[in-house]
Amino acid sequence: MAEKRPLVFNVQKFSVHDGPGIRTTIFFKGCPLACPWCHNPESQRFEVERMERSDGGQDEVGTYYSVAELVRQAVQDQIFYERSGGGVTLSGGEVLAQPMGYIAELVRALAEKGISVGIDTSGAVPV
Repeated sequence: MAEKRPLVFNVQKFSVHDGPGIRTTIFFKGCPLACPWCHNPESQRFEVERMERSDGGQDEVGTYYSVAELVRQAVQDQIFYERSGGGVTLSGGEVLAQPMGYIAELVRALAEKGISVGIDTSGAVPV
């Protein structure tokens, strides 16, 4: 894959609020909006950043994953998707503001494994 990898800030397993059934939600980092009510403010910037923890420490937010790495994580919970009608949700940040070659490759790879994919989008994406 020649296209740049986007940053991911969380891969949340056993998610039940991001689509039907039991899901794995992959949260991408970067959004063209800066909504003050954003539920994921750590997702707004398109770069790795350090964020303060409540205990005073800091965490680095943002990791690059290959498509194969994300598929490998999703397949681990495939039995839950099949039994509950779930799958994988791509969220963010803004999924559709990420490198689309990467997103398309990820969706194809998940579909080849029989995993349904939902995309959570604001609709505010570059054209």
